[in-house]
Amino acid sequence: MARVLITGGSSGLGQALVAQCRAQDQTSVCVLDVAPPADGAADWVTHDMGTPDNDKWHALCDTLVAKGPFDLVVLNAGINATGRYEQVPVDAHLAVARVNLRGPMRLVHMLLQNNLLAAGGRVVFISSLSVFTGYPGAASYAASKDGLACLARSLRKPLRKAGNIHVQLVCPGPMDTPHATRHAPKGARADRRMDPAKVARMILAQRDRRFLLVPGGGTRIAAALGRAFPQTTTRIMGKVLFRKLT
Repeated sequence: MARVLITGGSSGLGQALVAQCRAQDQTSVCVLDVAPPADGAADWVTHDMGTPDNDKWHALCDTLVAKGPFDLVVLNAGINATGRYEQVPVDAHLAVARVNLRGPMRLVHMLLQNNLLAAGGRVVFISSLSVFTGYPGAASYAASKDGLACLARSLRKPLRKAGNIHVQLVCPGPMDTPHATRHAPKGARADRRMDPAKVARMILAQRDRRFLLVPGGGTRIAAALGRAFPQTTTRIMGKVLFRKLT
């Protein structure tokens, strides 16, 4: 039976991943989240990825040792802090860094130290379109997601050589999730965001193990523009995001 571990699996993209994993035969899904999955059907482990409490991390380790090793790990949990940078409380920025970056760093370290990644398995890092462009109005979010992308790139070859473990980086644009709704500018249209179920299908269908996945034609165009014209793309992002937020 394939074993899957998903962080932030109770909502949005994580919830879509859990639903599609559970629909597959011979798949066991474990969810790490502060809230239970909506349908209550997944194997839910209560854990805050941003907690600095060592005892809670040690307890999580004991739990995962009993459930692993895992064939697929998706590092999906994430939070945001939007608005003019200096007007957002510093604790909110630091919380973003803890959940989005420090938590995944610690979890992957734990999984490797305890041989909880199955040979031939996958570790999927959910980053963001922000890897390719500035994100005025969501600076700490972009910083954390860029850090996550760097972590994925840095672990890719060592894990492949050490245990034939495949690392993948997923950089989606805005998705139609409760998280996006909370942080989108006033008046933003949800119907223009990507369906998380579609992104989930693309992630789970990656049999060729290619490293980078940028879901959606519009997102790929934005990423290409960000690479070719970074200053112009960041200026556009400022108009569509930062000005509307502030």
